[in-house]
Amino acid sequence: MTVSLNDKYTVTEGQVYLTGIQALVRLPIDQHRRDVESGLRTGTLISGYEGSPLAGYDLTLARTGRFLKEHDIVHLPGLNEELGATAVMGSQIFQMFPGPKFDGVNGIWYGKGPGVDRSGDVFKHANFGGTGQNCGAVILAGDDPNSKSSTLPHQSEFALVSAGIPILYPSNIQEFLEFGLHAFAISRLSGCWVSLKLVTNLCDGGGVVDVAPDKPFITMPEVVIDGKPFRKIQDVTFLPPGTVEMERILFYERHEAVKAYARANRLNRIDVQTGDDRLGLVSTGKSYADLRQSLHDMGLNDEALQRLGVRILCMGMTYPIDDEIVRRFAMGLEDIIVIEEKRSFVENQLRECLYSMPNHPRIVGKYTEEGAPLFPIHGEMDADGISLVLGPRLLKLGEAPGVAARLAIIEAIKGRHYDAFMTRKPNYCSGCPHSRSTRMQEGQITGGGIGCHGMGGLIDQPMRATSYLSQMGGEGLPWVGASAFTETNHVFQNIGDGTFFHSGSQAVRACVAAGVNVTFKLLYNRAVAMTGGQEAQGGMSIPQLTHSLAAEGVKKIIVVSESPEQWRQAKFASITTVNGRDHLFSSMKELEAISGVTVLINDQQCAAEKRRQRKRGILAEPNVFALINEEVCEGCGNCGEVSNCMSLHPVETEFGLKTRIHQSSCNKDYACLDGDCPSFLTIEVEAGTGVMAKKPPVLDASAVPEPAEKAEIDGSFSIYIPGLGGTGVVTVNALLCYAALMEGKTLLNLDQTGLAQKGGAVLSNLIIADDDTVTANKVGMGTADLYLVLDALGGVLPVNLDRTYAERTVAVVTMTPNPTGEMIRDNTILFPSDASIRRSIDQCTRQDRNVYVDAGNIAEGLFGDHMAINLFILGIAYQAGLIPLKAESIEGAIELNGVAIQQNQQSFRYGRRYVYDPEAVTDLALPRERGVTEERAMMVDYLTEAYSASAAQAYEGLLERCHHLDEESQRLLAIRIGELIAFQNTAYATSYVDFILDVAARDREAYKDRTELTHAVIRNLYKLMAYKDEYEVARLHLKHTWREKLDEMFERPLNVYYNLHPPMLRALGMQRKLKLGAWFNGPMRLLTKMKIVRGTALDVFGYGKVRREERELIGWYREAIELVIERLNDTNRELSLQIATLPDAIRGYEDIKLARVAEARATMKQHLDLLTSPEYNNALPMFPSANIPA
Repeated sequence: MTVSLNDKYTVTEGQVYLTGIQALVRLPIDQHRRDVESGLRTGTLISGYEGSPLAGYDLTLARTGRFLKEHDIVHLPGLNEELGATAVMGSQIFQMFPGPKFDGVNGIWYGKGPGVDRSGDVFKHANFGGTGQNCGAVILAGDDPNSKSSTLPHQSEFALVSAGIPILYPSNIQEFLEFGLHAFAISRLSGCWVSLKLVTNLCDGGGVVDVAPDKPFITMPEVVIDGKPFRKIQDVTFLPPGTVEMERILFYERHEAVKAYARANRLNRIDVQTGDDRLGLVSTGKSYADLRQSLHDMGLNDEALQRLGVRILCMGMTYPIDDEIVRRFAMGLEDIIVIEEKRSFVENQLRECLYSMPNHPRIVGKYTEEGAPLFPIHGEMDADGISLVLGPRLLKLGEAPGVAARLAIIEAIKGRHYDAFMTRKPNYCSGCPHSRSTRMQEGQITGGGIGCHGMGGLIDQPMRATSYLSQMGGEGLPWVGASAFTETNHVFQNIGDGTFFHSGSQAVRACVAAGVNVTFKLLYNRAVAMTGGQEAQGGMSIPQLTHSLAAEGVKKIIVVSESPEQWRQAKFASITTVNGRDHLFSSMKELEAISGVTVLINDQQCAAEKRRQRKRGILAEPNVFALINEEVCEGCGNCGEVSNCMSLHPVETEFGLKTRIHQSSCNKDYACLDGDCPSFLTIEVEAGTGVMAKKPPVLDASAVPEPAEKAEIDGSFSIYIPGLGGTGVVTVNALLCYAALMEGKTLLNLDQTGLAQKGGAVLSNLIIADDDTVTANKVGMGTADLYLVLDALGGVLPVNLDRTYAERTVAVVTMTPNPTGEMIRDNTILFPSDASIRRSIDQCTRQDRNVYVDAGNIAEGLFGDHMAINLFILGIAYQAGLIPLKAESIEGAIELNGVAIQQNQQSFRYGRRYVYDPEAVTDLALPRERGVTEERAMMVDYLTEAYSASAAQAYEGLLERCHHLDEESQRLLAIRIGELIAFQNTAYATSYVDFILDVAARDREAYKDRTELTHAVIRNLYKLMAYKDEYEVARLHLKHTWREKLDEMFERPLNVYYNLHPPMLRALGMQRKLKLGAWFNGPMRLLTKMKIVRGTALDVFGYGKVRREERELIGWYREAIELVIERLNDTNRELSLQIATLPDAIRGYEDIKLARVAEARATMKQHLDLLTSPEYNNALPMFPSANIPA
């Protein structure tokens, strides 16, 4: 099947793949086509405000500009939802103005639940006033029932009913299109505005849709009211007493016309029925799809339901309810169960409709006959939840073995015990301005608001947390209400520029009027980043904004800018000062001291938008890269704590935990340079160049043979994909959807994203089928055939493992750690071990077929781009025979997508090759581990070149003394002995070797072949002896191996800069780092030679508290280890290892290190007290204990 991306808008007959958002974009196009066919010239106005689940609607409209223009569609985003709705109301009265250019106008308003609430008054006026001739108005009401990306869960029906607006509730993407066309027809017939209730799981989903010029076929009924033909009347004067008559017409006449249309076009339908049914099931929208999926999972097709006496009513129009079909449905039934999400809506209307009916059936929904909770009022429902409630009742009706079997599977899954793992929370993007701008100092109070910055409430750092949150546009007003009743004098209030221009400017005005002391931190990022990066409607430049704020009565404005030099010629209001962003705290202090309303404008572009514009060539790519010299890095995590940057990845190295800048995701904000550490370098490269591109040998499509066995679609095939936002998970799902479409399959998919674009979790669902028996787009409990885990941390969460079943599901898992925000801010929080991840997944899946692979490091090693990872793992899943599609279809979908075609196809092929020949791929991608011989040779070369042949000879002599140790001990020592000679001298290294050999001998005698203690002491004594003073930092920065890495990493490096904050200058009051260029290599070389005075009276650096502490730690640790090896026994082995590894926790520089030292000393005391306690003394020591302290 030939497929084009434009098919979704251009194909007029056949099948197309549409997401929920794309179906809503196609809706006005199809309506215009129908109008043209019927001889009408119509236009369309679309207005509203972005917000999930319709967050991408306006962006998709913008990308479809050519098609909109062809069909006379005007998209005019609203300044806010209320004003957008008012504009759509205006489109319905265009004929009142002279010279109309069209026969009619179709109006579409879009917005999420809070926008529906905000627009209530407009909707009521517009719906009372009615629509014009050949005009219709449709409301796209986006509901987020599970509050995935909203402050509150939403159910918009009650707000719409208060305005008398009819509600259609589609159950799938097909009905998005069909019900949208019905909504226009109803509006034209009745004069009512008509709403579509659109929930997250359908808006974020997709499916194959049948389209045709007459699909759906529309019947316009002849409506008679009180014996007269109904004709809609439009009146927008809204003057009493006429408005009372308008109210009568709306509810007695227009609503009757709406119900007549619903009957004529079977918007409500009885799907299953026999003559002697006992039980009726009523549902609507997504809940109806879930109900049918639940029945399917329980083995109940229409014939089985008829045997059990079950009747089903699908309510496509939930308001006004059609009492005629309800009464016909209820006739003869004993019981009716209403299946709907959240509060009773259809259920209450059914009761009202049937109450007067003789022998009316019992109705339950939210509560049982006895008043106990039945279906939940909160959150959202799915097919599994429905099965658990409905299944036991269906079993009472007759034989239904599939019901009992399905319930048993669900109960078994619910009864599983899962290991506890941390949940991935959303976080600010790498380089996000909010990571810096939302920080506070001790004692300051900040209010939150709507926008990315509101995620401060999820961050576990007091310096970034907010104390309270308000609705959009209410920022600052809680303080107005609280200020008179507290001794607190001042607060800060975060507000995004999008919110400010939406409605927040009125909040500033209100605070000025109230005379409160508040500083608004106006976060000027030039994008409504939470919903896709749109420009804020009605925005102003920063200079214009300062004049507006000054006119409103603001007392003082400070602009804190990432590029203050750009504003030198700007004309600001006279009350404005411009500072660099390193003056944030001082600016806050200044504003805090001023009475009245003040404003701090934080001027820094959204990092995500900046990245997009760089990729598109709109912004120049910076030619300066931040880098960490991992040998200088102490792995303390302070840079992550300060910057909150998600590109600062903790990595395990030869010398322990370090921090590495993930260049592929780095947005070059440079906030990490504020970390209290001398390991940061900035590398200036030639303009137009950057990180060295990696291009592995090109693989031909036929380079890897087809898998020996491939999965097949047995009715349906379900793929469940836990992943990480911003890494291309949704793209993988879309590629599989198009591949399935190319092969003529039917499919349903869902991308559960929420705050995924902010580093949160993505859960993608794909169900491929041969027919339409599958109705829900969410993979049910235990129904996943392939568990494609693109984020290991997401793969072990219970909500995801619930999709798996040991007899059915095969897992393909990328094991490369992706740190969470908590791990970035606190590197003592570690990523789960490989063993724990495997154990958790294996117990729920087909362990014998599961595939675990370090896909991240392999893919980045091949391509140098983290975006290659997911296609690589997809290739692995394909070659493992776990995807029931053809390779050429998947590669065809990649080509159709048109983005990074070659890299994505090569990533897919290399993933396939990894399964076929793993060694060939890993040899290309990963550096080879060096053994003792290689490490020894490298160190000899280094010492000879950097020092002398005698130093190299001394090194070899010391290493030769260790030849009897195990191979890993020798490898560890081959590196560390040479480094200690370079650190100080041969004598210093000799003292190290002497001590290690003594420990190794005692360890070997006590535990024979177990060497963990020896390895721990080799690592940790070295760590303390090679402390990073000024001499050592200089040596490590000048090492030739590090310089070689720079040349390998970047195409054309020009200059290297050190970013240093010397302790001596810090003690004199310097608050910031110095950026030092190549000229500083000379002083650094001098410093390396001055190591000979280290620890002597001539060591000017050695008198500092940190240096004295570092020297003392060496003896402190040796004494502890001597005590340990004198008492080694089987009882205290684990405790001995804890003591030996304790220095690993001593990390950082200056005050950070001193704090860690204090903690380590306290812990060591506890461990040694325990070691010498009776609990351990009762065990027979391995050696005489002559010097044990009392």
